[in-house]
Amino acid sequence: MEARTTKNEFDSKEAPVRYEIENGDYVGTVEWQGPGRVALEMPDGPQKEWFQRYFEAEDSVMGGAGEPQGMTFEKRNESEAAFNRAAWELSAYSYRVRQGDGMRTGAHTRRNG
Repeated sequence: MEARTTKNEFDSKEAPVRYEIENGDYVGTVEWQGPGRVALEMPDGPQKEWFQRYFEAEDSVMGGAGEPQGMTFEKRNESEAAFNRAAWELSAYSYRVRQGDGMRTGAHTRRNG
């Protein structure tokens, strides 16, 4: 199955929903590929296992004004919107996140793996 894409604001082409992650060093990339499917491009090991658990976890989300259910629950890999929120919330764990594919020349001073 083909990866889900979103419109790039600078181009009429669709681009994958992918983020680069750093924590002082380059960690890798994460990409939302569809409900329940997040691709992790990083070396195998404890850090990759942490990211797998992180994106499989469930969050509580406040419903909007006028929504009777109040709080709702969703897995971080359940929808593109949930994945985007989860990716940006990695900053709470001291990660730097930016949209991209990890392929920019000279973007990273030190690469792991």
